Amino acid sequence: MAVVVNVSHRFPRTGSRAEQLAVVRGDWPVPEVDNPEAFADSDDAQELLDAADVLIAAAGNEVVDVQRITGLQVDEGGHVRFETVDEPVLVGMIGQRLRPGAAWEPGESWPVKLADAAGAVSGYLELVGEAARGEGEPAPADSPDAADAAAGDLSDDLELGGFRLVLGVDGNLVVTAPAGRSVTVLATHEG
Repeated sequence: MAVVVNVSHRFPRTGSRAEQLAVVRGDWPVPEVDNPEAFADSDDAQELLDAADVLIAAAGNEVVDVQRITGLQVDEGGHVRFETVDEPVLVGMIGQRLRPGAAWEPGESWPVKLADAAGAVSGYLELVGEAARGEGEPAPADSPDAADAAAGDLSDDLELGGFRLVLGVDGNLVVTAPAGRSVTVLATHEG
């Protein structure tokens, strides 16, 4: 699952990256929680903890940032501040509109939502983009579904010795190394 936060009135589009991250990571409320003890006993807080995988920030239902959640802190008022790192595999979501279910509808005001998405890259990509197509209609050539159909499900990720490897639906491989480690890429040349 993904945690989707509404930053419409707070996100500094022209601000520094640090200012943007401060808003995205935020001080997010949890229903009926006003202190750390209440957070520990809250079903809503437990659901948030269970979903704490990817943080998607949206302004006007347009994705403005995507972060991998690495932890969270609860302040004295029971608000959550997410600890995050950049999620380069999902950067393609930025600038796209949230789909129904993940998007805020008129009258919805709570700034935090949980969006059902599989842990694979394609599951998160399904939260954005054009409205669902009708039965039997082919996927647009540039959609994740078309890429999956053409190349098999390339939205796989793997943990290997602390390294995270993600093969995106676009065919690009992203390797995230643990702190203090490096990655060497060797390419084979045909000739």
